[in-house]
Amino acid sequence: VTVHSQETKPALLPEPANWEFERFELPPSFAPGITYNGVEELRFPPGFAKRDTATYFTYAFVAQLDDVTYIFQEDIQDYLLKYYKGLCTVVAGDRKLKIDSSQIAATVEKKKDVAVGETIYMATVNLFGVFADGAALKLNLEVKPLIDAVAKKTYLVIIASPREKTDAVWKKLYEIQKTFMIPVASAQKINKPKT
Repeated sequence: VTVHSQETKPALLPEPANWEFERFELPPSFAPGITYNGVEELRFPPGFAKRDTATYFTYAFVAQLDDVTYIFQEDIQDYLLKYYKGLCTVVAGDRKLKIDSSQIAATVEKKKDVAVGETIYMATVNLFGVFADGAALKLNLEVKPLIDAVAKKTYLVIIASPREKTDAVWKKLYEIQKTFMIPVASAQKINKPKT
């Protein structure tokens, strides 16, 4: 994946500061089938692309969807499927890896026992470790949609790892999920007096 704007400061995911940062516009160049406009910010821990590390293919990202005030389970499934199908196909092509993209599949279900007023979806995506050797990989994800009705934006806070949820790496991921806040800049713009 090409890093478009290294000079951009994180607006959505300032932490973990020691994780690599990437930001790009939506729809992403690798998944033009995604119908949302907006921006995505990602954080990758050291070892993300190395198969034998505890943090292999483990990362957090936030998708800011502009002019979106509701999102359904099937929209999230569609997003994940198009996203990972596109990502794996493009990266595998660039790295001359052979993968069967028809094998890429996503399942999404509502997480039970979450805090009142919260919705979190649990997802799994069968994909390929295209940043390493291209071998088949099952990614566990959680997607937490947060809606800013005033600014008409929906934020998808997504944490992902092939490791089981009991693994220590999820502790950090859950921390990122829990601490994400809707940026306040959008609310301030609205209150400015008209000149």
